[in-house]
Amino acid sequence: MAGSGLLTRLLSVGSILLLWAAIASLFPPTLLPGPLVVGQRLGALVVEGEFWVHLRATITRVLAGFVIAFVVSVAAGILMGSRRRAEALFEPYVLVGLTIPGLCWAVLAVMWFGITEAAPVFAIFVVVLPMLTLNMWQGTKSLDRDLVEMAHVFRAPRGVLLRDVVLPQLLPFCLAAGRFGFALGWKVVVLSEMFGLSSGVGYMINRAFSAYSMDDVLAWTAGFTLVMFAVEYAVFLPIERRLVHWRPVVTL
Repeated sequence: MAGSGLLTRLLSVGSILLLWAAIASLFPPTLLPGPLVVGQRLGALVVEGEFWVHLRATITRVLAGFVIAFVVSVAAGILMGSRRRAEALFEPYVLVGLTIPGLCWAVLAVMWFGITEAAPVFAIFVVVLPMLTLNMWQGTKSLDRDLVEMAHVFRAPRGVLLRDVVLPQLLPFCLAAGRFGFALGWKVVVLSEMFGLSSGVGYMINRAFSAYSMDDVLAWTAGFTLVMFAVEYAVFLPIERRLVHWRPVVTL
């Protein structure tokens, strides 16, 4: 079954590359270079070391903003899902955060903090936080109330209730929120780097755009995408399979 899933994913990626090559053949290379040309350019960036320098800067910013937002969202989501007053108090904040586009936050962050590391971290935090909070909020409201009531009947301490009853049920929601929030953080940090920083993948994409180098724009974009694939399949999926292997597979 695992081998079949891997083969399916490889065929899917192969179909994307074939589609890209077919579409690129209809346009001049300066407008849309094919995957072979972009791959060669990406390989050169990797060998020269420039790719790793800017990728490290981007990953550091994403991790900082994402971790802060994740910790706050877990606490806020559980509080909103378990207390009606907290739900009424924080719901407008979540809705406002969901409404304002990430582009606006990226611009505001650069205007407020200037060309500093605080700008992208803040932008990631404020964009990712409401979406993760919404996920944890709805996950808390879907908890098995019978288990919670049973814990109360046996007079379980609050810490035990959270550790042994609440958090195990919220674990799938935490993992889903983590995958979605991390991917969203990548998009936001690129915007922030394009607007006001002098390092990172977003900065290099903007630099390639200014030089109208389509090869470099797509090479940095492809490298960015490959890193996201690596994080998804080498980090998030193994963690999910290990921690929530008890969930049954539903076939419709």
